[in-house]
Amino acid sequence: RAYHVAHNQTQRTTAIIPASAHGTNPASAVMAGMDVVVVKTDESGNIDVEDLKLKVEKHKDTLSCLMVTYPSTHGVFEPTIKDICQIIHDNGGLVYMDGANMNAQVGLTSPATIGADVNHINLHKTFAIPHGGGGPGMGPICVNDKLAPYLPKHVIVETGGTEGIAAISAAPYATAFIILIFSA
Repeated sequence: RAYHVAHNQTQRTTAIIPASAHGTNPASAVMAGMDVVVVKTDESGNIDVEDLKLKVEKHKDTLSCLMVTYPSTHGVFEPTIKDICQIIHDNGGLVYMDGANMNAQVGLTSPATIGADVNHINLHKTFAIPHGGGGPGMGPICVNDKLAPYLPKHVIVETGGTEGIAAISAAPYATAFIILIFSA
């Protein structure tokens, strides 16, 4: 949202989310003050590109983002994912890629190649980081250059972008012992 606000586009509050997206995506969008518009999937589990185009056209003035899980929760590698991302970009939106199933794309592609502007990585699925139960969870967020200025700041540790919001984590670099696992 900060990106759109900084570009005098405060009306961009619509998040388009495919029916195949990870279940947390609509909840996250609503918590961020977004209006959610769901895009259908076809009989194979792919994003219905015609439905996407219709919904993008209808909401092009308020389109903030597409929240896509890649591959989808159905385990589908969208054959038109680059085109899907381009449709969003052509209409002023950003692409958020949910990394819930990211292990499947490691070595095959990357969020940047596909066209994602922001991506979070679920380390509990990729590097055996504890999930839930009070364990020290980690979810790195990767952004492209145009979103880097909006990364969250921290009160004590100098981090984040020049336009970043206040701290959203007590430990900006997570738990030291966990960092050793994926840094090795």
